[in-house]
Amino acid sequence: MTLVAVLAAAVIAAAGVPGRAPAAPPAGPGPGDASGVIRGRVIDRTAPAHPVAGQLVRLEIVERGASSERQTRTGADGAYVFSGLPVGGLKIFLLTTDYQGATYEGAQRIVLTADAPARDLPLTVYEAGADRRALRGALLFAVVDVVPGALRVTTVEQVRNPTDRTVVATPADPLAFPLPAGAGAVQPLDGWRDPHTEDGRITDTRAILPGTAQVTYAYQERPRSGDAALAWTLPFGAARVEILVSDTDIRVAADGLRPADPVTTSGRRYVHWSGGSVGAGQAVLVRFSGLPAGEDRWPGAVAAALAAALAAGLGVALRRSAAKTRVPASSAS
Repeated sequence: MTLVAVLAAAVIAAAGVPGRAPAAPPAGPGPGDASGVIRGRVIDRTAPAHPVAGQLVRLEIVERGASSERQTRTGADGAYVFSGLPVGGLKIFLLTTDYQGATYEGAQRIVLTADAPARDLPLTVYEAGADRRALRGALLFAVVDVVPGALRVTTVEQVRNPTDRTVVATPADPLAFPLPAGAGAVQPLDGWRDPHTEDGRITDTRAILPGTAQVTYAYQERPRSGDAALAWTLPFGAARVEILVSDTDIRVAADGLRPADPVTTSGRRYVHWSGGSVGAGQAVLVRFSGLPAGEDRWPGAVAAALAAALAAGLGVALRRSAAKTRVPASSAS
């Protein structure tokens, strides 16, 4: 098994990374059983909350790589129902609806079993129209792996929408996440709808619903000397910044950040820089000295997959570390 596979398997098993397939349902009725039901209501939670009548709801049925789709519309009370659904086997049901320019999803990876052939699944939607200037950056989390001849970087950016309306982006006016100068082998990894890499940035038309949204991307830098700098320009700022750099014999300096406890995961140790907050449009700058020369032999896609697995594992390590040091509210002075 390759290092990438080992890391990915360990991260998924330990952390429950999004994208993990559900456990196979217990043996149940045969392929001919069509007693399953998925029902619910579509509710617009923009104040005042109300049911949405006449809303088109889609149900995709996926099994062994093949898929089919059913559609229905909600009644006057916002209710929808899909009946006569197959029960058992390895079928997965995906529930979605489009509302005012945004796509909303129900519970992920729904299964129907002999013990639970019916599911009640509400669909929450929001009215569009929130001003993009209301968005606030919640977190910048970056993992930098130092290898001979290259820096492999994986970045997670979290954006918070504090309103009760959805921010809708369009091809003519997409969301844009700037990339550092010199970034190559760019890989949008997770949280995107239809990403495009152009003009030194990743653009996307994903909607930002009320709450917190997250995007993940990876890229490589190939320094021309032993010194280099990485700059993350944050379109929405960040309330918190966490930068992890693989612990090698190099010198690292981070403007405006403070050294924090090292993080170890998958047998690798990372030096840790922490800080915040950063204003919208401002940059986080990290400088490197004494970088090793050589040639990075990892293909871009493989390096991105490795970096994503490491970032997921390191994120879990950070959350566990924070949980251990958090002061309970009842004992805070």
